[in-house]
Amino acid sequence: MPKTEYRLFHQRTAEKIRDEVSRLRDSLLFGSKKKVHKFGKVDITCDIATLEILLSDYILDYENSEESERQLTTRQEWHDFLTKTEYLSYNECLLILLGVSPTLADLLEPKLYKINLINEGNLHGEPLSLIFFQRVENHLLRNRFGAKKISTQEFIDWALKNRLLRENVDEV
Repeated sequence: MPKTEYRLFHQRTAEKIRDEVSRLRDSLLFGSKKKVHKFGKVDITCDIATLEILLSDYILDYENSEESERQLTTRQEWHDFLTKTEYLSYNECLLILLGVSPTLADLLEPKLYKINLINEGNLHGEPLSLIFFQRVENHLLRNRFGAKKISTQEFIDWALKNRLLRENVDEV
């Protein structure tokens, strides 16, 4: 019986997200509290804690030879969302495309799928959602689906076709 495994097409996608989130965390930690951050006014204490959680192995990393227990769990959660669910939320799909554990979908603006370039300003108080909004994967996903609930198989087929995910089939 063949076993299907999915992976990001480019590991660099997850690395870029890690870098962007890390830069945001650093700017919140080391920036002036009086200065308005480039993402708008944010609750610094809340956002730093959230970013620390995200950076603690909730982003896929297949390059690191010493996987933590959390990294192994993240990989399993990421793959399980693709193989064991019938429907995904828009935010779960976006996080999958970016190599982030879809269990963190609640950290993003719930109506991210409705936001476009015209009303992007609505996200300026939510720097993490803004980072994810600005990614090309978000725009591709919104152009194709633009819905809150997405069929997992339809999403996988689309992501494979657009070289956002890749599929490995191993004979067991």
